[in-house]
Amino acid sequence: MEQSMTWRGGPQVPSMTWRGGANVPSMTFGRMNATWPLASLRLSHSGLVLTAARKRFHLTPADVVAAYPCSNSPLAKGIGIETRDGQVLIFWTSEGYAVLPALQAAGFPISPEQRRASEEIRAARRRVGPIGSARRRYALYGVFFLAGLLYCVLMKPVLAPDTSWATTLLLPLAGMALYGLLYLRRK
Repeated sequence: MEQSMTWRGGPQVPSMTWRGGANVPSMTFGRMNATWPLASLRLSHSGLVLTAARKRFHLTPADVVAAYPCSNSPLAKGIGIETRDGQVLIFWTSEGYAVLPALQAAGFPISPEQRRASEEIRAARRRVGPIGSARRRYALYGVFFLAGLLYCVLMKPVLAPDTSWATTLLLPLAGMALYGLLYLRRK
């Protein structure tokens, strides 16, 4: 596991991996949280790789604006990574004191000032805009449709045993679709 790496003729540093949690951009719901130990940060000859659940972010020093210490509370500490495309990746770890010097030795830009993670995520959302809004809309349409269908199948024998299936399916589905449209309109 101890491999050497060189960044643009810079000093050689060992390859390292840290376990922790993460808060990263997601196409479906805007942001995704991965709790410990579902996230890892690996510094190797190919760059910096942040893996959170099934999402993977490959970064080189040219992709990063700054890596910095961040926190949300006295217990939630980690490092934040701001990328050139405006995304903010948060890696939650108690070993931030070891991660930042290793990143700096590998040539990544480091900012020593501590920042609040919640404020950084809000600022990144304003810069990048809504992530995956069309995909999220279609996912919610599917959820509302399935909820309406399940309601019809389960409640027909109880609420309307003498009505036809067409009437039973049409009214609740129309109501769920209307509710879904109103819900999405507010967002």
